[in-house]
Amino acid sequence: MGGGLPNPRMLKLRGAAIVLLTLTTAAPAVAQTSGDYPNRTIRIVVPFPPGGPADLIARFVGQKMGEDFGQAVVIENRAGGNTAPAAQAVARAAPDGYTLFTPMDTTMVMNPLVMSSLPYDPLKDFSLISR
Repeated sequence: MGGGLPNPRMLKLRGAAIVLLTLTTAAPAVAQTSGDYPNRTIRIVVPFPPGGPADLIARFVGQKMGEDFGQAVVIENRAGGNTAPAAQAVARAAPDGYTLFTPMDTTMVMNPLVMSSLPYDPLKDFSLISR
């Protein structure tokens, strides 16, 4: 085991791995929305097939959000591609707080380490909203 200091980028990526839900880019866009948020359906993208741990957590959180907000919350499963296609779809969504994401360590830590080109930037394209 090496005795050197950890790479700062790795530390940031490890921190991102503990994310439960993130919001696509630009958190200030949500902060500037009026007090009527949410006023339409919220979408939670899960980068895994239905029935797994990430899906079950998203469904539980989505149900509680729907009850609290009085608004529909839809769970969208986008499995495949080592989670990159789902991350890309969320990264390209409008930064308005209506598209949420349940990334795991694969999406935020492993993909940047093992894939030479990603269609998203795990540090710039997402904003933490919950742990």
